[in-house]
Amino acid sequence: WHEDPRIREQDFGNYQDPQVIKRCKSERHKFGSFYYRMPHGESASDVFDRVSTFLDSLWRSFESQRAQNYVLVTHGIAIRVFLARYFRYSIDQFNMLANPRNCEMVILAHDGCGRLKLDGRCDLELSRVKKSGSKGGNVDDDEMETVVVGYTLHKRLRTLPPQYVQARVIRMSHNDTGL
Repeated sequence: WHEDPRIREQDFGNYQDPQVIKRCKSERHKFGSFYYRMPHGESASDVFDRVSTFLDSLWRSFESQRAQNYVLVTHGIAIRVFLARYFRYSIDQFNMLANPRNCEMVILAHDGCGRLKLDGRCDLELSRVKKSGSKGGNVDDDEMETVVVGYTLHKRLRTLPPQYVQARVIRMSHNDTGL
């Protein structure tokens, strides 16, 4: 395996002051999450640049280190910008995508013509069971554990509910009302 810091999670900066965080989140919502940079942190655009260089290196490594399967483990924003970069999603399409849930997998497969295609995403199916060694009768929560019992394949990526997707206004000059 190989660890590459270019696909690490977005750096959100200094999250110490709750009032600053609240103001920044409000500004990010108005400005747009792709280009907004938290103080002392990164924007999704910055992550896009990092992931782009990783993607270029990944393609080169396919030639020298052939394998049937490749597994990338990373965080939500890095996965979204990886998909946006590879499939050439617009900024508006990127903004509609929801971050994958914890342990959710996004699956890309070969299309037979040298390209990748989106096969879907998998959600883990979890169940609460009694820990081994627990005695019968009433079971306390600390005697329970969560186990993976399977997964569900979805053909589409998760998207945000419409009320969380903000339409961008495009202006061509300072006195334009937008398109």
